[in-house]
Amino acid sequence: MTQYSILIADDDPSTLQLLTDLLKSNGFQVTATSSGTEALKIYKQEAPDIVLADLAMPEMNGLQLLGELKEYDPLAKVVIITAYSDKDTITRAFRMGALEFLEKPLDPQLLVSKLLDLLAREDRALEGDLQMMSLASIIQINCEERNQAQLTLNYQGKVGVIFFKDGGMIHAETGDLSGDEAIYSLLSWENGSFRLKMGAEPANQTIHKGWSSLLLEGMRRIDESTAGWSPEWDADASEDADKPAEEADNQIQKRIVKALGSIRDVQSALICSLDGTVIAQDKSADTAAEAALGEFIQTKVELISGFMEAGLMERVVLSGSEKRIFMHSQGDNLIILTLAKRASAETVWQSVQTIYKRYRSA
Repeated sequence: MTQYSILIADDDPSTLQLLTDLLKSNGFQVTATSSGTEALKIYKQEAPDIVLADLAMPEMNGLQLLGELKEYDPLAKVVIITAYSDKDTITRAFRMGALEFLEKPLDPQLLVSKLLDLLAREDRALEGDLQMMSLASIIQINCEERNQAQLTLNYQGKVGVIFFKDGGMIHAETGDLSGDEAIYSLLSWENGSFRLKMGAEPANQTIHKGWSSLLLEGMRRIDESTAGWSPEWDADASEDADKPAEEADNQIQKRIVKALGSIRDVQSALICSLDGTVIAQDKSADTAAEAALGEFIQTKVELISGFMEAGLMERVVLSGSEKRIFMHSQGDNLIILTLAKRASAETVWQSVQTIYKRYRSA
């Protein structure tokens, strides 16, 4: 059996010792350090087969180490591990060239199996979980980097495939669908796994639109089907035109907040005035507290923006260990959304924009 060399970088002594013992007992030649800066020096001296790096380290964190390693050696194999992550961070790690992103606590057998698979792999295929990295992010990365690749998706027994070439999507299929309609269907897959194989050549071309327009249309369809929009509301909206302006606006705000609360990864939604008065809410556990938080954050952000000469506040995202708070200034109101801890704020923001355009045009 081949003895692979691995470099572990983690500032937690107990985790470092646990991983060292585990990997040594499974035949790895292990070098361990608690410093990202030291890990970079060791890599340049020893050229290990693979690097296992913790995301949160002092001086040089896991993403910074990944960037330095890729700059020194573009073929460096790096796996990022962390006790806390969000989709934006995961997307950034994969974009920078990470082979895998694993969450603590690590399953020993899964870790060893994953490392051996990554080391034995010759086709440089990237595998992952759609819960950790959304399909929209995968599409964007491959198109912007002009990769030629085949993306295979698996979800609840269904299989889909997308081919990339020359900065766009060339072909897609799933079930009886192909081309644009296949992309729209695949974008609705919230879970499942993906495998990206570089260098694959598409057999034919069924897609002729730009990737960004396909993503926007796909997200619009998802928002309208899952974000609380009901076709009969179009008729309701026309009836609102005969109501007093304030009453009609309140009704629209209630529909908007219901749609916001149904966005994927949004746990609760609230719309309040700039002085903290609640206008509408959906699934909020404590509307008064959330509105007060929004008013407080807005005041502090305006103060910070003044110091930075950054202009008016548009969006703020606060990340905690269990959830994220997304706040956006919409005219004279504040939108406050509670998100799942790994939610992508950028994806949520795109959905918010789509919803406001849809409801305000109704």
